[in-house]
Amino acid sequence: MAHFESNRNLAMVFIALSIAWIAILFIESSQPPAAIMGEVSGLDKAAHFLVFGVLALLVCGASFNLYPESAMSKFLTPLLIVTFIGILDELYQLSNPTRAFELWDLVADVGGAAVFLCLLRTF
Repeated sequence: MAHFESNRNLAMVFIALSIAWIAILFIESSQPPAAIMGEVSGLDKAAHFLVFGVLALLVCGASFNLYPESAMSKFLTPLLIVTFIGILDELYQLSNPTRAFELWDLVADVGGAAVFLCLLRTF
C-alpha cells in the first residue's frame, strides 16, 4: 500500500507541474510574440516543439505513476492530452489580435510531444 501511495503522491506532483506548465503556455499565448521569434527563421516552431515535448514528459510522468501496469496509457494518453492542449492553445490565440491559429504550430506541438515520448520510451 505504501508503494501505491508513493506513486500516487508522485503522480500528483507531475499533475501539478503539468497544470503549471499549461498555465505558463496560455499566459505566454496571451502576450504578443517575442521579437526574436520573427527574426530567426524556424525559432517559433522549435519553441513549440520543445515546450510541448516537455509537457508530454510531465503528463507521461503522471501517467506512469497513476497507471503503472498499462503500457498504452503511458504513451498514447499523454500524446492525446498534449494534442488537445495544443489545439486549445491555438484556438485561444484567435482571441489575441497579435496572434493567429497556425496549423504548423500545432504540427510542431504534436511532433515535439511524439518525439519526446519516443525518446522516453527508447531510454
